[in-house]
Amino acid sequence: MPSSELAPFVEHHWTIHWDLRGQPPYISEVLPHSSINFAFTVERGWITGITTGMYTYEVKDAGSIIGTMFKPGGFYPFWKKNIATITDQVIDTVTVFPEANEDFRYALFDQENDEAMVAKVEELLLSRKPRIDQNLTLITSILEAVNTDKDLRTVEMVTERFSISERTVQYLFKKYVGVGLKWVLMRYRLLEAVELAAQLKDPNWALVAADLGYSHQSHFVNDFKKLVGKAPEQYAQSIRAK
Repeated sequence: MPSSELAPFVEHHWTIHWDLRGQPPYISEVLPHSSINFAFTVERGWITGITTGMYTYEVKDAGSIIGTMFKPGGFYPFWKKNIATITDQVIDTVTVFPEANEDFRYALFDQENDEAMVAKVEELLLSRKPRIDQNLTLITSILEAVNTDKDLRTVEMVTERFSISERTVQYLFKKYVGVGLKWVLMRYRLLEAVELAAQLKDPNWALVAADLGYSHQSHFVNDFKKLVGKAPEQYAQSIRAK
């Protein structure tokens, strides 16, 4: 869990340690998330913008990573630049945090345990003195509403609920979050379908599409493929094969 000072901006810190020496590499599939991550190994530091489709990464040999997942919009106060400029991109951490250089990485991984590493990352983040502004407060309120109210499925519904224009909300989401509200809503809906693919033996995808608010199943299938990289039935089959 992040410290109380960083809780408005940070979802969580994470660490991974692995040792696959003498074993084949492991390919991990990661579904898109409306959050920015930054991470460090001894060799490099990088910031991953929002990925609008599933991505994979290869884990091999032995190593460790420490990272931070920011809340949607939570990275903006640390950089104060349009977050959409790094959507579907990976940039070097020193682009945003020049002090997070090679010396910082060596000192980070010289800490005695994960807790001490997290404390050093938090020290880096707190040095920026992040502040919440009214736009981030509005975005957080919208995301909380969308997450709790399953009927809040369209941009029009959101703008009506919060008495804000569609143009303004789309601009704010791209600037602070990195993607438009429409994409965020689509992701919420499609993750419900992903969960059904994992839980049900033979989902009725036409009914699933209708329940998620799609007027045409073909639109649902296209959106699912963009997000997950496979059609719903193909994804369900891949889950069952594991």
